[in-house]
Amino acid sequence: MSFKDLPIKPCYESGIDDIIEDYYVPVLGSAVHYDRIAGFFSSTSLAVAARGIADFIVNGGRMRLITSPRLNEEDIEILKKIVSDDSSLKPSDFGLDLDNLENEFEKHHVKALGWMLSSGLLEMKLAVVFNDDGSICDNETVSEKGLFHQKVGILMDTEGNELSFSGSINETASAWVNNDEEFKVFKEWTDAREYFERDRKRFDEIWNGERKNVKVYNLPSAIKSKIIHYSSDFDKESISLKKYRTIRLKSFDFKSDKKLFFYQAEALNKWKANNYKLLFEMATGTGKTRTAIAGIKYLNQTRERLITIITTPQNTLSKQWKDEVDVQNLSFDESVIVDGSVSQWDGLLVKLLLKNGAGMANHICLYTTHNTASSDKFTKAIQQNLPIGTDVLFVGDETHWLGARKFQQALLPCYKYRIGLSATPSRWFDDTGTAKLVEFYGSANFEFTITDALTEYNPMTGKHFLVNYHYYISKVKLDEDETEQYKEISAKISKLWNLKDCNSDATLTLERLMEKRANIIRNASAKYNQLKVILDKLQAKGRIENLIIFVSPQQIGDVLNILASRGIIFHKLTEKEGTKAEKRFGNKSEREQIISKFKSREYQVIVAIKCMDEGIDIPTADVGILMASSTNPREYIQRIGRIIRQSPNKLSAELYDICVDTIHSVDDDNVRLERKIREKEQIRLKEIAKNAINSIDVLTVINSLD
Repeated sequence: MSFKDLPIKPCYESGIDDIIEDYYVPVLGSAVHYDRIAGFFSSTSLAVAARGIADFIVNGGRMRLITSPRLNEEDIEILKKIVSDDSSLKPSDFGLDLDNLENEFEKHHVKALGWMLSSGLLEMKLAVVFNDDGSICDNETVSEKGLFHQKVGILMDTEGNELSFSGSINETASAWVNNDEEFKVFKEWTDAREYFERDRKRFDEIWNGERKNVKVYNLPSAIKSKIIHYSSDFDKESISLKKYRTIRLKSFDFKSDKKLFFYQAEALNKWKANNYKLLFEMATGTGKTRTAIAGIKYLNQTRERLITIITTPQNTLSKQWKDEVDVQNLSFDESVIVDGSVSQWDGLLVKLLLKNGAGMANHICLYTTHNTASSDKFTKAIQQNLPIGTDVLFVGDETHWLGARKFQQALLPCYKYRIGLSATPSRWFDDTGTAKLVEFYGSANFEFTITDALTEYNPMTGKHFLVNYHYYISKVKLDEDETEQYKEISAKISKLWNLKDCNSDATLTLERLMEKRANIIRNASAKYNQLKVILDKLQAKGRIENLIIFVSPQQIGDVLNILASRGIIFHKLTEKEGTKAEKRFGNKSEREQIISKFKSREYQVIVAIKCMDEGIDIPTADVGILMASSTNPREYIQRIGRIIRQSPNKLSAELYDICVDTIHSVDDDNVRLERKIREKEQIRLKEIAKNAINSIDVLTVINSLD
């Protein structure tokens, strides 16, 4: 971005303008050259301008600085180390994470100053003013009027446009944050060019030693001449820097993060406004993980001590999270998986908490599962060993599971910051569990639905955030035996229906009967022939790859046999496949190995039970067949999400749904119950159909099922 693209005003004033956010950071972030004259300089100025300086350096920026020899004690020490005769300091010796410059400059500004000087990114000269008798003013004898006190900045952007600013502002945190400052901006491409030229000439003359009343020293000469003095004027710089961090914490807008899409930034801004407690209700494939990582990064940079706990439904997802976080270089002191796949994980957890309390690991990330996070060992370890002064960020992936009674213990009140992630956070037929999630995360959810993701455009690709899909419904009927069983169970259900609210035994029996009846629909024998028909169509189109078939436990054997009889290369993926790394799988888990081979097309088909419903990222999948599906929105929305993620060369996806046609009962009571069941199924089908490319055609089929 050039200066001409920025809304730069001709004048800025503290108290009226946010001179850091409105001017300094954006201008620095667009610059490649920065010449600065400052009466006073402190490395704390690098901290308050960290975001701008980081972009400046990425742009290949170079800075030249002229300032007085009155300096901060820590800055003096780093300057002496760099220019000492026996110095062998190299840029790498400063230990800065160059992939995370913003954070490093904000937290380690003195080291950042040393790194810039040793890297040649900053050239620094010190200026002193002559007295009337020709002698040089020193720190002990000079009056205030004798100090070198000019303040000018000249910058050039990537396109060669230049501007200058001059006024009262020094290059310190106090000046940018606390003081009542004013400066004017002169753009060389406007009528203010004459004033810009004056500022440019002033800098060049002082830098080149052409001013009669000013003598400039490069750093080695300044050190040898002993003109550098410690000044108590800088004693309050740390207070100013702390104030800036507090201000930034309150005013930071995630929309300034160029790596985030607009809706991800909106989600995080809402999270921040909601005291860092929010449930992100975002469609599968729209970057819930990436959004949460941006929130983790922000807190990790702005909190002195933070423990981040990321909990998922299964260990495979925890590893997936860890890989993603590691790629982002979030600078954790410790980043560890702590769950049942790790031997003596409870002792490891306590050890990490103690290290945090001792200041040996200020920023820790723990990856665990819902099962472990809700266990007595885990919760007691946290409650008994969480150090005073350490904040906790709790990230619940597929957080709807945490509303279940057996997992609710994971939602500890001591977790100050909270992010919940789910495409479908409301729990199906569990108002109590849903209320527990609302109590923990708050009621102000952020929503970005499948409809949003299929209609909004990704500005980076010009495509929608999710791939559009075709939806095909196949109707089958129960055979005679299945129909009779269904009717018999329906009659029993009808008799118990009116007793369900007043008789616990009747309620339990009713639930079992309803599940038994649902299984008849779910596992109808006619579905196998229809599967063969669909496979024949896919083979004819050359689409027997990147295919996921969702089945019930009762169906998996027959489906595998059908695939084998056609010579299709497949693998099942159930809860039984291992999640621990093994040598025979190249130090991957069995489950990771299966997914890896599917992505590389060594397996054409995955036959999945439940465990593929959530979280596992396989963007290459573009065909899905629903052999068994419930009316639970969570299940079918998650399954759609498995096949409509964006992937290179993926133009569209296909979803096949095998449904049982209407069943006619024998009495009026059963007809009413049947209608309720069909209504739920209609909701499911129409919910999937409404976003499909062929929605009009498929809605006609759905209506014929009524």
